[in-house]
Amino acid sequence: MVSKVVAIEDLRGDLKQIQQQIWATREERSGLIEEIRDRRAKRRELISQIKKNRSSARELIDKKRSSQAQYADLREKRKEILDKFEEAKDLAAKLKKENEEVLSSVPLSERELRRRIGGLERRIETGSVSMDQERDFVMRIGYYEAMLKEHSRAKELRRQHLSAAAETEKWKFFLRESAHQLRETGTKIGELKEGIGKLIAGLDELGKSVDEANEEIRLRSKKVDELREQLNSLFEKLHEIREKIRKMAQEREKGVYEQMAERAKVKLKKGEKMDMEELLALVKTGELYEEKSEAGSR
Repeated sequence: MVSKVVAIEDLRGDLKQIQQQIWATREERSGLIEEIRDRRAKRRELISQIKKNRSSARELIDKKRSSQAQYADLREKRKEILDKFEEAKDLAAKLKKENEEVLSSVPLSERELRRRIGGLERRIETGSVSMDQERDFVMRIGYYEAMLKEHSRAKELRRQHLSAAAETEKWKFFLRESAHQLRETGTKIGELKEGIGKLIAGLDELGKSVDEANEEIRLRSKKVDELREQLNSLFEKLHEIREKIRKMAQEREKGVYEQMAERAKVKLKKGEKMDMEELLALVKTGELYEEKSEAGSR
């Protein structure tokens, strides 16, 4: 009996130790599950940020494409403007040269020509000249008038030159404006490319962070599964030990009742009075019925 008592106490010690292990394993498993929740929440945030960054990158790419199309259109328009500028500049230079050539071909100023023509006409009108002189005056007037026409042509050339020069300045202004727009659009495209590059680099980093979170979740989930298996094994051991304790307790109780039943049988034979525990021991061991059967057979 002593060995059985000691064995039961040892088993109870083992039981307590296993219960402590179960508690510690549960705590560790709960901690890991909480960490997994945190990692999953972090992963959701990272994935949400990835979606936002991708959306922002798509918007910037669309803007870049639009700006590039605008840049190409501006270059085409600038080419047209440049052609018109060169055309107007060449025309202005041509007209200026023609005007200078005409003026250089006329030795007298317009004012001097008109003065001389007026003088000759007055002399003809007075009639104080001979026929030969009048014929000479008329020829000279025609010569001076031809020079005046050259002055008129020079004026027209100057007017056209000024118009062409103004046209040149207009296209020159448009050239400056187009160059400014091209620079602005080019700068915008550069900024958009830089922004896209940063977003893509950020997406790479976020992707790595998601992979890290996935790996952490995987490792912790694996550890949780291992701990669950450990718990199952500990619960099986717990059940086995409890079953052993129950059986040993039953055997111990049976031994106690058998001893009490032996004492009760002696009292019964002697006709001595039994207490309730002794009577209960006879009932539990079946000795009471055996005694009654033996008494009946006698």
